[in-house]
Amino acid sequence: MKPVYTLLTVAILSLLLTLVYVSLWEPQGEPLNVSTLQNEDLLELTGSTARLSGDNYLLTATAYSQAIYASAQDKDRPGAVVLVRDDDPAVALATTRLQHMPVNAPMLFVTENGTTIPEETRDELERLRPEGVMMDNNVQVYIVGDIDQSVAEEVKQLKMKPRVISASNPIELSEVLDEYIAVLESNHRQIVFIASTDALEYAYPAANWNAHQGDGFAFVTPEGVPEETRRMLEKRWPYYPYIYVFAPSSVVDEDVMAELSQYGHVQRIPGDTPQEMAVRWAGYKDSGHRTSWLVGYRPRSVGWGYAEPGHNMLLASPDDWRVIVPSGVLSHMGKHGFLLLTGPDGELQDTLRSYLQVLKPDPTHPSQQVFNFAWIIGNDVSDETVRELDDLLKVSSLSTNNSNLSNLNNSSSPENNTLPASETIPGNADNTINSTT
Repeated sequence: MKPVYTLLTVAILSLLLTLVYVSLWEPQGEPLNVSTLQNEDLLELTGSTARLSGDNYLLTATAYSQAIYASAQDKDRPGAVVLVRDDDPAVALATTRLQHMPVNAPMLFVTENGTTIPEETRDELERLRPEGVMMDNNVQVYIVGDIDQSVAEEVKQLKMKPRVISASNPIELSEVLDEYIAVLESNHRQIVFIASTDALEYAYPAANWNAHQGDGFAFVTPEGVPEETRRMLEKRWPYYPYIYVFAPSSVVDEDVMAELSQYGHVQRIPGDTPQEMAVRWAGYKDSGHRTSWLVGYRPRSVGWGYAEPGHNMLLASPDDWRVIVPSGVLSHMGKHGFLLLTGPDGELQDTLRSYLQVLKPDPTHPSQQVFNFAWIIGNDVSDETVRELDDLLKVSSLSTNNSNLSNLNNSSSPENNTLPASETIPGNADNTINSTT
């Protein structure tokens, strides 16, 4: 009889373990009621682009979050959510470095001078239900900047754990953030980006990179280098920081650059306008030594450095920082795109067109073909501009390439240098390639 008792015991234990395992399952939600026609006015596609937008900047930030974090199960939830004020662009720019690992967070807004979690943000918080940052006692929501305590209380009512990171101004906040992240990582980042408080728009591309990489971020003013920034740079000792200034000489002059050079190696990102600086940063790469030489050597690799086809990017209008800055999550996760900007008139500028010609793929074998892709950020980029961008990004037409090669061969032959007036070259009369949305 003993074998019978053993089998019975094993069966009972197996049943109990199965019941315990099933009880740990998360409750199943309602089936999604979706179709390809839902929100078709907001989902605009071409062969190489897709628009992410909402009816307002709050819903646009939510669209970025939903594109990256499905939150259908724990493994595709963010570690946390970052909340910033919708009227403080400098704080939002500095906070993008918090979106990087180990926090792993989208950025959403609080409104009413930092006193209210709007319905759009609250709904997304409840949908995301962040896992919590294990390295920080499972904090789920970071409330950054001069935000009222009632926001933290409201987060607690949603049964989420908040952490408040505050300071009296953006310059001081960048130092506070730097110390917090240094504690998480057990070190201060040797890479530091510098923005001017008087020209934040030049630093938009740096903010997207920082969401991607999480490097240091500090400010200078028209008066020079603030004390908070000096302390940040001094804390990189015994190593010296590599400092990258996102502002032209008309904004940050050579005297300020000389001040910064007292603390480390300084480089200015080229570009006289925010649009040109975004293009230069997309192709910029600074590689080499970072710390140590033999023991504890770590290399330096700063900037996207893209000069060949097969990359992803974001295109935005510079008009509203509340649409641009939260898009850093699209550089942090997913397609890891770099940021490009339209001109003040909403069109692609010549510098950007020239750069995209460098990235344009040529046709090759289907198994080896590379493609470009662009997220169109918000509603301020016109459909005409999107179509032009699509033409610049998509794979070159094989027939167009053959036609160009044929023309080149003909022009190199002496007897074919001229054509009789009565003869015409066969082909497309208007020599255009039409794209559809």
